[in-house]
Amino acid sequence: MHPLADMDTTESSLPRFRIVAAIDGSEYAEVVLEHAIDQAARHEHPDLHFVTVVRDKADAERARQDLTMNAVNALEVLSPTKVDWRTWVHVSCGKTIEEIPLLAADVAADLLIVGQFGTHNDSLVAGILARTQCPTLVVNLKEDVVGAVQCPQCVAIRAATRAEQLFCEKHAGEPSDRLTSLLPSSTSSVQGGLLL
Repeated sequence: MHPLADMDTTESSLPRFRIVAAIDGSEYAEVVLEHAIDQAARHEHPDLHFVTVVRDKADAERARQDLTMNAVNALEVLSPTKVDWRTWVHVSCGKTIEEIPLLAADVAADLLIVGQFGTHNDSLVAGILARTQCPTLVVNLKEDVVGAVQCPQCVAIRAATRAEQLFCEKHAGEPSDRLTSLLPSSTSSVQGGLLL
């Protein structure tokens, strides 16, 4: 049994959803805070764990004060109606690549959120992902990310058809190239509706 198992429930015996958000102290840290609060808002009884890692113990108290201030400000602005939320701030001394996954494991996190910017560079995030056992949301702000860019014609078709059609003629290709189906919202596969 996990050490936090006895603290897992509220008075109404509903499970808590535990989120760990790694905050690096960069100018983009607020984006990770916003994502964490957005994810917490999707659950009735969330536990938010904001964590930052410092190398020198002499920096720990200042980091705790900064993290506390940022977390409190974000919670007040983004979730003023939180009812049954619990929030912790954690400052760990050591290596970020080790401390963040360790905290996620210690609190039995249901979700880890980490930014891929600021001091959390690509290789650091890859190392955190390799060591983390819970689902992880990686927030990326890079404009120059190598990868697919949305086709303007596809975007226009999605807007014009309210996403009834997803791809332009060029990207729809031959029917055998891409199989995409919009399922009717009234069809229930549980009650014998959709036959595939």
